[in-house]
Amino acid sequence: MNKSDVSALIAYNFWADARIFAACEQITTEEFTRKIVPNPGWDSLRGILVHVLDAEYGWRMNLEARDASEILEGDKFANVMELRNRWNAEHVAWLESEAVLREEILKASRGNTLKVWQVIFHVVNHGTQHRGEAAAILTGYNHSPGEFDFDTFLSEHPEYGG
Repeated sequence: MNKSDVSALIAYNFWADARIFAACEQITTEEFTRKIVPNPGWDSLRGILVHVLDAEYGWRMNLEARDASEILEGDKFANVMELRNRWNAEHVAWLESEAVLREEILKASRGNTLKVWQVIFHVVNHGTQHRGEAAAILTGYNHSPGEFDFDTFLSEHPEYGG
């Protein structure tokens, strides 16, 4: 995988996150924090999204060879806007990290057996799984975030189309 491919994946990831947040802004704080039954593993829509953010943050810190021991907790984010603000900061940090990536870095390992590009792919794939869970919840609240297909992203962002 080359740098332009990785850049497209990172852009796709944050595009898809933005679609989730646009839908989340249409629901109440009570819906955002409500316990979900059946529980998908993170208690609430907020819990799912904080988990995704925590993974994006933790893996980025790992890639930057920085301490990744901080765990982001759902109760630190009282509402959608607080979480979105933290997510926007993480987006900026990922763009800064991406800016220094070179082909040889993408092929190198970072403290584990995964290559840098594989870690980034994992982060995007992980987010896809949990965005699907979040989308199902939001759809149940009558606020579907719409499609997350990569080809939809590419049609909206032809600069990543190859």
